[in-house]
Amino acid sequence: MPSGSAHLYDKLATRILEPLYDMVTEEYRMKTREDLKILEVGCGAGKLLGKVADKFNTYTILGLDISEAMVMISKKNLDKHYKYKVDLFVADAHRIPLKRESIDLILSTGTLHHIRRPCIFFQQCIETLSEYGEAWIYEFSCDAPDKELKVSAELLRKPSLFLKIVASLHGIPRREYNEGYIKQALDKAKAKYEVKYEGIITKLILKT
Repeated sequence: MPSGSAHLYDKLATRILEPLYDMVTEEYRMKTREDLKILEVGCGAGKLLGKVADKFNTYTILGLDISEAMVMISKKNLDKHYKYKVDLFVADAHRIPLKRESIDLILSTGTLHHIRRPCIFFQQCIETLSEYGEAWIYEFSCDAPDKELKVSAELLRKPSLFLKIVASLHGIPRREYNEGYIKQALDKAKAKYEVKYEGIITKLILKT
């Protein structure tokens, strides 16, 4: 992502994702212990990592993004309060430059639809996760039923039509997890996984 687009993302896109970051942070609080080693793949502007660093006593918080401009923006955003808690680096999600079994929880929000070879990404996640570790991969799905879409609109504090348009342009339909290219990539990667549909948000959980 070039510098201009990265700054636009920081100003506009993260506002749309802010409620999603709140949801992810709450799920982390409810379902895991605080001392996990965390990696966010596609850390964007660093807003989710900032929320995690602010609320939890997590000693290893890492962020990865393929865009150097995006990582620089993340550093700027995080250095204000979390300079010594979060480490960021430029890298490709197809080649996560960390030791095997070194991370307890991988987070990713709105990145999977950008990844060209999801099978390789899934394999990288599995190899990087520690024993009993998990990867939580979130995407918008435009084919959620209208009833669920309305619930998501209330949760994310955005109009239903707006969310559906965003999910159509920047998301992955549910059908791809059931029988499409995501399902094929998961099977090829021999991944243990679970898919949860939470309204317009689809959560893919990879397990070791």
